[in-house]
Amino acid sequence: MSLRLRFVSLALAVPGAAVLWTLHAGKDLNWDLLHYHLYVAHAHVAGRLEQDFFAASAQSYLNPIGHLPFYAAVMAGWHSVLVAALFAAFHSVSVLLLYRIGLVVLAPEIARRRLLAGLGAALGAASAVFLASLGTSFLDPLLAPTVLGALLVLAIEARRSAQTRPSVAFAAGALLGTAAALKYTNLVFLPAALAAVAASGVRGAGRLCAALAGGAAVSFAALAGSHLVHLWREYANPVFPLFNAWFRSPDFAPINFGAERFRPQTTADALLLPLRMASPESLVYTEMSAPDLRFATVVVLGAVALGRLARRPGGAQTNEARRPARLLLVFFALSFVAWVATSANGRYGIPLLLLVGPVVALVAAHALPAAAARVGLAVLLVAQASAIALAAPARWYIADRWSARWFPYELPERALREPALYVSIETLAMSTVVPWLHPASSFVNLRGQVSVPHGAPRLERLVAQHRNRVRALGRALRLGPDGRPRAEAVETYDLTLTRYGFRVDPEDCFGIAWKPDGQDTLSSLANRIVGRFAGARELHLTVTSCALRRATPDPSETEAEQRASALFDRIERLCPGVFRGQTALTERFGREEWSRSYAGLEARLETRAGRLALVPYFRLTHLPLGTIEAWERGVPPELERVCRKGFRW
Repeated sequence: MSLRLRFVSLALAVPGAAVLWTLHAGKDLNWDLLHYHLYVAHAHVAGRLEQDFFAASAQSYLNPIGHLPFYAAVMAGWHSVLVAALFAAFHSVSVLLLYRIGLVVLAPEIARRRLLAGLGAALGAASAVFLASLGTSFLDPLLAPTVLGALLVLAIEARRSAQTRPSVAFAAGALLGTAAALKYTNLVFLPAALAAVAASGVRGAGRLCAALAGGAAVSFAALAGSHLVHLWREYANPVFPLFNAWFRSPDFAPINFGAERFRPQTTADALLLPLRMASPESLVYTEMSAPDLRFATVVVLGAVALGRLARRPGGAQTNEARRPARLLLVFFALSFVAWVATSANGRYGIPLLLLVGPVVALVAAHALPAAAARVGLAVLLVAQASAIALAAPARWYIADRWSARWFPYELPERALREPALYVSIETLAMSTVVPWLHPASSFVNLRGQVSVPHGAPRLERLVAQHRNRVRALGRALRLGPDGRPRAEAVETYDLTLTRYGFRVDPEDCFGIAWKPDGQDTLSSLANRIVGRFAGARELHLTVTSCALRRATPDPSETEAEQRASALFDRIERLCPGVFRGQTALTERFGREEWSRSYAGLEARLETRAGRLALVPYFRLTHLPLGTIEAWERGVPPELERVCRKGFRW
């Protein structure tokens, strides 16, 4: 088979396999999509940043540009199968780039180089995180080709024996700047690329680095500049509400968020992460079970391979052949360190989870005899695929069956006809319904990942603007056979809303029903290959809205809140090692208890029958903090060291 025909076959087979996998996995309804993916694009198109306030919590203010393609396809009424297939095909471009990167970094004299490159690309795709993201609304797989494309361009340029071209580095920088502008967590790849170019031994490395940085700056400004300026004008913080301890926007607490969920807490934890990633346990480096054997393999083979590479005899031709490999290894190593230090979140590291395939192929080629390298990679591929099949789910949150519309909501006439101020107190704001309600409506997520203080000026302006048209919105208020929400749900809402001067009116509610429309031919064909796990229950996705009536806060409740706030303030001040300058709004926790939820710590401080505990959102543990009585006297003696130096979960 000719080289051209082989590449065409690969270019057709890889997207085809990605589409088939996506159809089998089911229509994705991930938590972030229901919470903010659709909303931020709609807010940008409809100009809602001033009309709403924390409608999708802190994520409301992320750069929306990257979410526009998915939003445009959904709002244009494209069939969900078509939308998912197009996105899966584009996401699969990363696998083709992995194959090309493998060919560039593997020296021409390596036996069966194309087979090794193919095995490396297949190993790169064998990531539970990547597979669960195929054909979804997540930005991470959408932007991975820009990072990998930039690396490929730089690797090809590193092979040149003649003077290198800054224009090529500028183009690579533009790709990296695009990735960073559309998702800020991709910023970690730019300094790694600069260091990799400098360490590769390429001629004119200084000029190439300058061009690379320049291209990144230009594309970042073009794609994120207007959004940053808009937030600066409106909220006095260009990345509102992030880093508000620095910018001090009056519309949010002066705190900085932290990515604490997966980030190792000690150097030992960080060094052991490649080994811990092989575990089938969830919450190691991503929310779901995603065993990954490939990073441990790199650790085992890497030292041997790099040692042999360093001892190989020199020579101009040999040095030129080494440059792409050196560039790849430096980029991968530094990106991995930066990723672990900043978040260690698997989705944020999808370029690394893909790139580990060519890396393990490269180190195997230099650490093992030729035949052993090929056999070893094939065995690793089978083992990795088996681990994914046995332990990893196909989707992140809800895998639904295919339907004509991605969001088959049925709205009552009054929801389309009557504008209102909709408020939510649930962590999952379900702002995905916003585009279908009356365009003059406004939305606030009062209590979610972050909470809006009662009396906040923007909230008060929205309440005054909508006067007697204020409504609650959430899944917990779903209606029973009598057309009313459950009494327990109403009580839960009232415990929060009364402090804002409202209560739920259970006599004035309507439902926004989830009604799948999968009876068409295309949906029926696609659903024949959907896994048995797919199928969203209506109660997961139906949203209910109830009118809110004015209510006067109970003075005794206000007094109890003030006492709880004073206690929490005291604990935060006396326990800097635990709270690290973070603060939050005091809120009811059940009928009798109080809590503060810290977005920057991803944990909640709560009272428990006279005792206190710090409870993380994503771990089955907690930090006991003694009794309320003890804290009224000062720091409990058994907690002095923890409060001074901190702790690890």
